[in-house]
Amino acid sequence: MRRNSLTVRLTLAASALIGLGLAAAGLLLVVMFRDHVERRFDSGLEDQLEELVAASEIDGAGILALTWTPVDPRFNRPGSGWYWQVSLQGEVVRRSLSLTGMVLSRAGDQSREIASVPGPAGRPLRILRRSITLPGVAGAFDFAVAGPVDNIDADVWRFSAITASTLAVLGLFLVVAVYVQVRFGLGPLIRLRRALSDIRTGRSERMPSAFPDEVEPVVEELNALLDQNRTLLQRARTQAGNLAHALKHPLTIMTHETNRLTGEQAQLMAEQLAAMRNAINRHLSQARVAGLSEAIGMRTPVAESVDGLRLSMERLHAGRGLCVETRLPDALLFAGNAEDLEEMLGNLMDNACKWAKNRVLVQGRNLDGRLILTVEDDGPGIAVNAREMVLRRGRRLDESVAGAGLGLDIVRDIAELYRGTLRLEASASGGLKAELDLPAPEADLHH
Repeated sequence: MRRNSLTVRLTLAASALIGLGLAAAGLLLVVMFRDHVERRFDSGLEDQLEELVAASEIDGAGILALTWTPVDPRFNRPGSGWYWQVSLQGEVVRRSLSLTGMVLSRAGDQSREIASVPGPAGRPLRILRRSITLPGVAGAFDFAVAGPVDNIDADVWRFSAITASTLAVLGLFLVVAVYVQVRFGLGPLIRLRRALSDIRTGRSERMPSAFPDEVEPVVEELNALLDQNRTLLQRARTQAGNLAHALKHPLTIMTHETNRLTGEQAQLMAEQLAAMRNAINRHLSQARVAGLSEAIGMRTPVAESVDGLRLSMERLHAGRGLCVETRLPDALLFAGNAEDLEEMLGNLMDNACKWAKNRVLVQGRNLDGRLILTVEDDGPGIAVNAREMVLRRGRRLDESVAGAGLGLDIVRDIAELYRGTLRLEASASGGLKAELDLPAPEADLHH
């Protein structure tokens, strides 16, 4: 998938926003969960401290005594991280078995009942302190209960891992959902592209309907543009034809009158009138082809056009017993106007029939996205050094054969207007092979 694709850009943008949103949500959830765990942890410490205070009393000697000890067994395991301690004026008067030989630090914020302090062996603790005054004793006892902070951290890390994995799966699902949504949303643009490709390659003449409301105005404008383009091309063809008819009549009258004259001046006028007629035909043909060669979506079946030309050539040269053979696949197409194709092949086939002894062969194929057409005969052929000369306007090697010497030149001009070429080579039978390299519709490149 290309980087400049709308699908990629929209999906990446949505993925970035989804990632940022889920990361922020995950961070917020972890913070909220840690606060919840700390509150629950502190609530447990509160319960333990209240139990410790409830069990405390002053005996007859004025010494603090405990009627029972907290039932939580963690206070009985040395170094468990769970400790309680009672002190009076800085001296420890009672402590848990887990705190034997150690004293809870008073470091931290003394103004808070609950604080984090370093515990025995450097293990961080969360400690709850409260000053309690008991009857019969001057001063207040400092009751302290502590638990390990790493218990809180472990719960938070477990929750963080579960949250991260859950949000990752959710993020992946959302990214896939966004991709599907984007592809579905851009579906009309893909259809629009395919419809334009069908028009360009000639499979369709107009854009189809049934597009979404947001795309429908574009489709209507494209159809209007196609209609206008078609109208302009038809108008150009009509005007070219009208101009040809308008000029042919005066030229015919002038030629007829010139034929009545004699002498060098009459011959000069006849030559100039013929040159004018040839120039008019040449430029009108070029003007017509120039517009059509750029037209959109033209597809001409080659075999159908050649079949008509073959019948015409067999009738035109019926007295010579020529065999005009064609080898053309039915799917072979020319990306241009049928009249232009017939004019090119008609000139080439007519020349081949004039010079052929017995046989003319017309073949065609697609090669690397181009239409290759060949017309070859078994006649005398043309020398290598003379082939370029016969492509020049009005040049003929043999004046005994009828013609004006314009056929090959017109063929080359039309082929070049279609960005094609005309080449002359020797045929396998010793005659001449004319090869046309012309554009083929894109849809037929792999036939």
